Amino acid sequence: MTEPVWPASFHFFDVFIGSKGDDMSEVFVKIKDRQLGPLNTKEIRNLVVNGEFTQEDLIYHEDMQEWVEAGEVDEFRGLFHREEARARQKTVYAIGGGKGGVGKTVLTASLGIGLASYDNEVVIVDADLGGANLHTAMGMIEPEYTFYHFYTLQRESLDDIALETPVKGLKLISGACGTLGLANPRFSQKVRFINQLRQLHADYILLDLGAGSSYNVIDFFLAADQGVLVTTPEPTAIQETFNFLKVAILRKLTREFRKNPPVLSILDQYMYSDPGKMKFTLEDIIKDVQEIDDQAAFYIEDFLGNYHPRLILNMVQSSKEIREGDSFRTAAGDILSVDVDYIGYVEYDESVRKAVKELKPFVLDNPKSRASKSLAKMMTVGILQKSGWNGIKEKRRLLRNLREEAKDYPDTTPAESDTICSYKCFYWGECEYQDGGHPCPIRNLNPIFQRHL
Repeated sequence: MTEPVWPASFHFFDVFIGSKGDDMSEVFVKIKDRQLGPLNTKEIRNLVVNGEFTQEDLIYHEDMQEWVEAGEVDEFRGLFHREEARARQKTVYAIGGGKGGVGKTVLTASLGIGLASYDNEVVIVDADLGGANLHTAMGMIEPEYTFYHFYTLQRESLDDIALETPVKGLKLISGACGTLGLANPRFSQKVRFINQLRQLHADYILLDLGAGSSYNVIDFFLAADQGVLVTTPEPTAIQETFNFLKVAILRKLTREFRKNPPVLSILDQYMYSDPGKMKFTLEDIIKDVQEIDDQAAFYIEDFLGNYHPRLILNMVQSSKEIREGDSFRTAAGDILSVDVDYIGYVEYDESVRKAVKELKPFVLDNPKSRASKSLAKMMTVGILQKSGWNGIKEKRRLLRNLREEAKDYPDTTPAESDTICSYKCFYWGECEYQDGGHPCPIRNLNPIFQRHL
């Protein structure tokens, strides 16, 4: 790393943050390879509060004559911890699971609506940066602002791109589907994004993650306050969700020990073993690490003992399938040494499919459906932690709130297309629905076609 460019009149003093906070000498920092400074304490604190400066960004350390991560400088840790404590008054949920098509987006929208119905301020966030569709689940075909406007600096903050939805107290931050370059943010960008999410005015923030177990998805899952796994009872979905959890745990540990080569070498051996077969347990890893580093082994045990991801089964059709959640929990405990909290299930219901086609959240399309009732039960018991008679009363209250909300929810059913199929369409010659001279049958893409025809 290169040394900072010192102003002619600048004399570097030792880095120090005193109890008064603003008595610190000025220092240089690097954010995304961009050098800033000299900055005083107040200026750095503002960067931290705005999520622009994280523990993984760099500070020039005069004694060591090199750039070091801010989180490694003792005098700076207190600053990060204070801001983190303030931000944690709200809860960030990341909803993932690896398998596509299991209903993560539909559940995210419905959970957000349910939480907002209790007079909470809720923000649902489409964190599937490469294939955003949460806005369509809410019936918002063309969101005015998306992540594109934020990342290209057309809007300064996430608050500026948080859109009002038809539901009181619920806002949406839409992803930028199909925008090159946004689907692969760097790790530091993801951490900064989560930090900025914590600055939003909200009681709950729900992240709808993309499919797969790539680090882009996993890092969001790990950075949230609470990871929620969503899967269906099918064997392939269960297996992919289990693999997602395994990768998440190993990713967390490899990030933690990235500067401990002996431990990292052991973790890498397990991380890159045959992905199709689980030939090891986390206990095996702990034993191997313990042979070379007792403290590292203790950290791993402590992390696993305090890590409690939640699990939701979706599209359940029988009591046998309900028990798949308990089986998953047992396997996670035996093999991964983590206690998964199986918080409930949502029943399979054809009315959900109907609601999706009409671009309407199923809990508002039909609050009396089996899916809506089972979701209400799962929310009151698994998320709001109400049990027994209190749980029954809370479920009834939630369903009553949803019925009232449904009365005022606008009709988002796509209108019959007024776009006429013709050779001017950029899909002409390739579209299986091609019928020149007649209305386009692909109604949901109508807004896109109208921009090009």
